[in-house]
Amino acid sequence: MQMLTSILLLIVCLVCFATPGITSEQSDISNDAVQLRLTISRFDNDLQKHLKKALQTGPERIIQCQNHPDTLENCLSGPFRDLPKPPVTIRHDTSGPNSKPTPLVDLRAAEERFALYTDRVNTTNDLLSRAGLALFVPPRDLTPDIDDLRKRVLAVIENRHEDDLLFEKFVLIAGMLVVLAGIFGGLYLCLRRFKG
Repeated sequence: MQMLTSILLLIVCLVCFATPGITSEQSDISNDAVQLRLTISRFDNDLQKHLKKALQTGPERIIQCQNHPDTLENCLSGPFRDLPKPPVTIRHDTSGPNSKPTPLVDLRAAEERFALYTDRVNTTNDLLSRAGLALFVPPRDLTPDIDDLRKRVLAVIENRHEDDLLFEKFVLIAGMLVVLAGIFGGLYLCLRRFKG
């Protein structure tokens, strides 16, 4: 019985010590994902300022705007009217009972924001190059930050999976020990009754 109690205590201790490490890493990932999205927003503001400045420099420059030539100003107020405006991103709903914030959700939000920003930079620079104006150069490349976040999220998912497997093994062993303890306890009681 003492051995069974010791094993159960060991399982409880392992769960208690494993959970804070995972929770801490998840919190760090969430904070880094938020910081990354804020950095992308700052860069996007820089992009909008650069585009407005370029528009003031050469609004009447003729460029190939989709399928026909037009001025840069008309192009940005027509087919590409979303470029000078702040981007609209999809907010991930984390209010439902099964929609807890997870590293995967944080990564998805950061990747979506980065993809949108990259597309806006490429489209803006394409239009500016057609107009012969200075291209927008971001302060730094954010691809390594996204890659690092992706690697950390994968590591957390793998660690959680390993912890779950380890916990299941311990529960299985503890269950087998409980059954064995019950069998041997029953045999012990039967032997005592026959002897007594």
